Amino acid sequence: MRIRASRGLLVALAVGIAGSLLPAAFAGGVAEPVEPETVARKELVGEIPVSGASAAAEPKLTLRAPRQLFLRPRMPGEMRRPSLDVEVSARLEDLDTAENLEDYYCLEEVWDWDDDTESVYEPDCDPYEEGSEIETFFFGSHRFSLPGTYRVWLRLQRSGETVIAGNVIVRIRN
Repeated sequence: MRIRASRGLLVALAVGIAGSLLPAAFAGGVAEPVEPETVARKELVGEIPVSGASAAAEPKLTLRAPRQLFLRPRMPGEMRRPSLDVEVSARLEDLDTAENLEDYYCLEEVWDWDDDTESVYEPDCDPYEEGSEIETFFFGSHRFSLPGTYRVWLRLQRSGETVIAGNVIVRIRN
């Protein structure tokens, strides 16, 4: 099994372990190791708790987009710059590993297109009941008018708090 750790998690672990071992070392005692569930990692979109080995088994959000798109050049006499519509899809996977399915029910979609624009979709859902259907596929579309490399984020939120997030790179060339 392979476990991926972010740079923030590794720093938090190093600080946590050093913070718990150093005082005991100077006091001449034996330090107890830091439990993994006491350490939290910080993502770009918020703090997400990590709990030992179950961190690898939590639900994940996978985004897909075309690898590279080409923007048609502006033709002589055209007043406006050509634009390109890009569609991105996302899939919420491994929901069977979630501790509480209600956390993933009726989430608000916030698409950050990395060009200073966001798209927000707020669903209107009935209250959660055992067996309620949970949305697992998400789609977003955005019009780009400048070439570049964009990191498109999808944050699934409840009451302004990010539950899960993912991103994908979109490259637009001339």
